[in-house]
Amino acid sequence: MTNEKKVRNATGCPACSAKVAYPVKGQIYRCASCEALYGTCYLGESYEYVLPYWVETEPAADAIRYFDITTLGSQGVGRRHGWYDPASKRIVQVG
Repeated sequence: MTNEKKVRNATGCPACSAKVAYPVKGQIYRCASCEALYGTCYLGESYEYVLPYWVETEPAADAIRYFDITTLGSQGVGRRHGWYDPASKRIVQVG
């Protein structure tokens, strides 16, 4: 992560309010402070970051990360948010 480009994000991280993030792709960012994943993208594209499936085995508490993604899909604007396991990209908790 040390070679990644950091950017200032005016909206800030929805989890910790930090203003510095790493651009992931398009308008998706990873917080430089707490590693939360957030931003805006198409619904289908959001599955590249967090799969629409639950974890099979509960990961360690320090391994999970927050995500908050505003999506655009066939049903209009939506929101996917909660906690996920970055290793498996599966959901741990929603909301």
